[in-house]
Amino acid sequence: MLVRIINSIIIIIFSYILLKLIQYLINKIFKITKFDVRYENTLSSVLMSISYYIIFTISIILILREFQIMDVTKFGSLVTGASIVGLIAGVASQSILKDIFNGFFILFEKQVQVGDFIVLNEEFRGRVEEIGLRSISLRDWDLRRITIANGNIASIRNYSKNKMRVVVHVRVSYEEDPIKVINTLEEVCNTMNKDYEKYLYKSSLQEPMSPFSVYGVTDIEKNPIGAQYTITGVVESHNYFLALKEVKLQILIIFKKNNVHIAYPTHINIINNKINNDEKEL
Repeated sequence: MLVRIINSIIIIIFSYILLKLIQYLINKIFKITKFDVRYENTLSSVLMSISYYIIFTISIILILREFQIMDVTKFGSLVTGASIVGLIAGVASQSILKDIFNGFFILFEKQVQVGDFIVLNEEFRGRVEEIGLRSISLRDWDLRRITIANGNIASIRNYSKNKMRVVVHVRVSYEEDPIKVINTLEEVCNTMNKDYEKYLYKSSLQEPMSPFSVYGVTDIEKNPIGAQYTITGVVESHNYFLALKEVKLQILIIFKKNNVHIAYPTHINIINNKINNDEKEL
């Protein structure tokens, strides 16, 4: 029995070393390729996932063979072992197959790549760290690692697909001159297009496709505190959050410079003090 335990430990150690060797070789191979970095990371993640499952399966078979539970060279023990494996697989096969098939279509359709910033099921958001046959792992803003089974993924919102439209709404008091507000927003757009041109999505001729511009007044009914104005611009997907943050900052800076006031709710509290006659001071 001791010999079998030692052999099993050796199999586990050898499997671990083999897995690390495969990881090293995959990384070396992709260093000399000319693929897109995100595509390389995605392929590397998938290949490592496949390697893990193959090595894990072979290791289990070898360990079972050591304990004479299953021997692939003997038909009788193979049938017995296969029956045990089949019983276990039968219980888990439905969810496992669902995860694998869903993962295959996600990869085949290139819905997600390693490095993409995505939102899954309108609930989990973060940057993709790893894509496997059965799950996707994200790293959220708080650096927490979130792993979701592929079979549980109902929707994917990808913020890293070449280009995205930045849409910023701002409410301005009804007392402000609309022409002045639009001119101020045009100044914001000019600043973004000039000082932050690197964020813009460009054509093959390196010309901005849809730079920042004032869309106009988009609401005067739903909110009593002010009219809603909107500006838009198309940027490279990986610059989306940087551009969104900068646009909002420029709105505050330029609005203040031009003395344009952003609308905000105000409350007036009227306090009625009752003063008794006997408390009045003459």
